[in-house]
Amino acid sequence: MRVYISIDMEGVGGIATMDQIVRGGHGYPRSQRLMTGEANAAIEGAFEAGADSVLINDSHGTMDNLLHDELDPRARLIFGSPKLDCMAEGISAEHDVAMFLGYHAAAGSPGVLAHTSPRTSTRYD
Repeated sequence: MRVYISIDMEGVGGIATMDQIVRGGHGYPRSQRLMTGEANAAIEGAFEAGADSVLINDSHGTMDNLLHDELDPRARLIFGSPKLDCMAEGISAEHDVAMFLGYHAAAGSPGVLAHTSPRTSTRYD
């Protein structure tokens, strides 16, 4: 079983303020640890459920938030930007399961840190 995980930061448990999600903010380093911990829990769960491989896409902001040295080494990581498919970079028909962690509500919707960001690229296939 091949598992794909895309993880954003705003919806991760324990994160609720702008200071926590902006690089340079006082709470940002703790948010990186929380995000990495949530990613590791999902990776561990995927392997316990029978995954042969896990691909995880860091999907928040500049897309380089996960703490690489603390991330479960069994997973492959996509990080950095730009990415053609942004928050869905790396997903393919070969994946049996897709998980979307830490996502937030759209702008104007109820939810913690609700906002919408414009897609910066368009794919034509």
